[in-house]
Amino acid sequence: MIPDYPPSTKPAWSLVVQESLAFMAAAMLYPFGMRRQAVRPTPRLKQQRTVVLVHGYLCNPSIFLPMQAYLRHRGIRQVMAYGYPSTHGVEQGAIGLKRFLREQVRGGEVDLVCHSLGGLVARTYLQELGGARRVDRCITLGTPHLGTYNAYWLANRVGREMRPGSVLLRRLEQSRGATGDVRFLSIIAGSDNLVIPRVFARHEEEVCLPDLGHVAMMFSPRVWRLVSGCLLGETLEGAVNPMQGLPLPLTAR
Repeated sequence: MIPDYPPSTKPAWSLVVQESLAFMAAAMLYPFGMRRQAVRPTPRLKQQRTVVLVHGYLCNPSIFLPMQAYLRHRGIRQVMAYGYPSTHGVEQGAIGLKRFLREQVRGGEVDLVCHSLGGLVARTYLQELGGARRVDRCITLGTPHLGTYNAYWLANRVGREMRPGSVLLRRLEQSRGATGDVRFLSIIAGSDNLVIPRVFARHEEEVCLPDLGHVAMMFSPRVWRLVSGCLLGETLEGAVNPMQGLPLPLTAR
């Protein structure tokens, strides 16, 4: 049996209500991400930093709207969202991400913030398409880095790619060294109902939040604070190196 994170101490009904409300909020925001938005290319400045948001399966950039507003509140102004047809598979999403960054982000460092499937899209771009040369940080939120057993319910390409031990996941595991100096942080929803087991969402440095579900984490102020803190180079409370089991201070290089 695969060891997993300890369960939340909150009543199950409260977690179900929280996740249901998050699904409703995501559905209400969804139309705002359907229209293709004109994005102005960033200037060619070596010192600038650009945060690029990558959504997950069956979502669009609207899932990041609350977090994006918070990041701007914290002073992170250069934030862009990458939208892609997630049903076309991880590799097509990664190719599109490479093209998006080439056309829209013309200089400086890039930080990626990715939800769910978006984290696998980002890793494919970093490890197989040369993206590590451009990216400084990659933050994943509920990404099934080692797959999820729920993927067996999906009889399509994405389902096959997210199954534990899939060809794609084995390839990404073998090419982990190709990320170079990219710094990873995985934020894990300890009550995730889609990434099963939850421990499959860990990758490099990690923070596990036991009382959040897969969608609810996108509406959590604590997640927003963790993401903004990492992007601003702050020390993150609760960050752990799974290889050592010790708190890990995340500071700017």
